[in-house]
Amino acid sequence: MIERSFIVEMLSLFLGFFILIFVLIRWLIEYHIILPVNSIAMSTGTFAYDTEKARENSIERIHELNIHTGDEVENLYHAIAKTSDDSMRYVADVQQKTEELAQMQNALIMVLADIVESRDKNTGAHVRKTAAYTEIILDKMKEKGCYGDILTDKFISDVVNSAPLHDVGKIQVPDAILNKPGRLTDEEFEIMKQHTIAGQDIISQAIDLVPNSGYLTEARNLTAYHHEKWDGSGYPYGIAGEEIPLSARVMAVADVFDALVSRRSYKDPMPYEKAVQIIRDGAGKHFDPLIVDAFVSADEAVRKVEKEFSELSDEKGWFDHKKAHK
Repeated sequence: MIERSFIVEMLSLFLGFFILIFVLIRWLIEYHIILPVNSIAMSTGTFAYDTEKARENSIERIHELNIHTGDEVENLYHAIAKTSDDSMRYVADVQQKTEELAQMQNALIMVLADIVESRDKNTGAHVRKTAAYTEIILDKMKEKGCYGDILTDKFISDVVNSAPLHDVGKIQVPDAILNKPGRLTDEEFEIMKQHTIAGQDIISQAIDLVPNSGYLTEARNLTAYHHEKWDGSGYPYGIAGEEIPLSARVMAVADVFDALVSRRSYKDPMPYEKAVQIIRDGAGKHFDPLIVDAFVSADEAVRKVEKEFSELSDEKGWFDHKKAHK
């Protein structure tokens, strides 16, 4: 009886010991392995890359874990923290280089546009004014929800950045025609119209070297189609409506408006209100009605750009204007 009682006590002791060991092991696994690993997984799984602030917050959350298990889990944590820090620096460096390349690209576009425009004594900062009007129109269209499937921020950026190239084909137009003080003859006008095809060919050659470039694609659309009309009576292809790329339909409004309100060697600038009325009257014939509506709705911004440029003398030029606004 004593032996049986002793055996029961020993079994109870051993059972209690094993239960204690089991609880201890479970605690060690849960709090020193499972929870730290889960914490690491959650922090890395929710890592945000979209903005610099989001990335900084994600890095901070990883460092706040502060895991000290003294084993491989801690080593894993430190490795992940270091990789996150390195990735943060790498992303920041790539973003800086990307911004520098974009600025260089835009600068080269403007240099090329200025070279082309310098041959035309009549236009005077036309490429820059039309780029400004184009941006205003696109922003207003996006605000109104027009062509929402096309008007992304990327699309707007590509169009605005490539807008100065819309007349690049004029580099192949003879000076005698480009700078003729009076009206062109029918034969001369046919030669002038070829600047759209010439521009399309020039940009197409660039696209062959840099395929899948959004801004070059829009540059080609702008050069080729900005003289097309909504009713199909334009040139060079006589296409109509939404067959005409959206970027070119926007440029058509900007291009005509600037031509109307600008001084030329053969004409005085048209009053602002009269020019706007001509754009209104062209809705559904020359221009996309939705784009005309956006243009008219952006009257304040359009007036501001028109006024700034109209106050510049031909001698002062755009570069002095640009320096004054830096």
